[in-house]
Amino acid sequence: MENVLKSIINQFEIQSEFESFQELNSGHINDTFLIKTIQKPQYVLQKINNIVFKKAKKLIGNKIFVSNHLQQKLKYLPQKEIQQKVLCFVKAKDGTFFYEDANGNFWNASIFIEESVTFLKAENTQIAFEAGKITGEFLELTKDIDSAKITTILEDFHSVTVRYHQFKKALQHASEKKINQSKELIHFIEEHIEEMQEIDIAIQQNKLPLRVTHNDTKISNILFSKENKALCLIDTDTVMQGVLHFDYGDAIRTLCNTADEDEINTTKIGFNFEFFKSYTEGFFQTCKSATKQEINLLPISIKVLPFIMGMRFLTDYLNNDSYFKTTYQKHNLDRATNQFVFVKKITQQFFKIKEFIQAQ
Repeated sequence: MENVLKSIINQFEIQSEFESFQELNSGHINDTFLIKTIQKPQYVLQKINNIVFKKAKKLIGNKIFVSNHLQQKLKYLPQKEIQQKVLCFVKAKDGTFFYEDANGNFWNASIFIEESVTFLKAENTQIAFEAGKITGEFLELTKDIDSAKITTILEDFHSVTVRYHQFKKALQHASEKKINQSKELIHFIEEHIEEMQEIDIAIQQNKLPLRVTHNDTKISNILFSKENKALCLIDTDTVMQGVLHFDYGDAIRTLCNTADEDEINTTKIGFNFEFFKSYTEGFFQTCKSATKQEINLLPISIKVLPFIMGMRFLTDYLNNDSYFKTTYQKHNLDRATNQFVFVKKITQQFFKIKEFIQAQ
């Protein structure tokens, strides 16, 4: 593996000689490696999963486009500081920003952000606040990009309507045993589907501005300083045209669930209202361009994103686990249960949630 990675990183305009490598396990789809060189900077080398991402070259193009835009926005800062706040990509020796290997895999390289840390879960309200700040800042700094210039990498990624159609199709072909095991969850979907399509309808009726959105704003996709200050939003593979509710709602989904996504003891699942408040305060501190209509639909986005995820897990369970990695037979069923219980916990505090958002 070392010789392969050394050969690939040498296709890029790196400033020092390859020394060693370390595999980074922060993502679940792409292969990512820290390339250590004799002198700084060090680099992050990534192989795009071309099974999940059919448009790998365009995906890299999106990342470069957004990176260049952010660097231009922050050009008043010293270059070293920009490289702490923005994923800065390295050109290949042929002048592009990617390398295609003999097997048709696409690779890209970026400058490693030194002395940064990541969290799998928010440890306190300060981290939640900083997560909100950096996500809001990303949306604010990219608001003037013509989102139509960004290639859609995964069609209808956060569309409740499309995910519901996929669920119904899976239901038609599922075994009777799996349908019986899923009865309560199927009923939950049918009971709430109309409410959960509110954002879809607003998009269709052009009531929400389309923006450049990150689409995967979990806490582990944020780099922090050792002083717990958010530095940079990373893993921009899913940067696409969307609405800010996708980024806000998904961040809350992963930040405010008191249990892990795989937790089967549903009594441990709750909605951390203090983390929600801190995240929201940070988000509004930097995202100044949110319209009244966008703000009105932010509360429902907190329900919609876990609902989509629960529906996706259940759909995969009915499809015999063809998409998500599982470690036991009912893994996806348990994950779906987890997300729907979380939606119920949000519903119990929904009046307080709406009141707090409207007060910002």
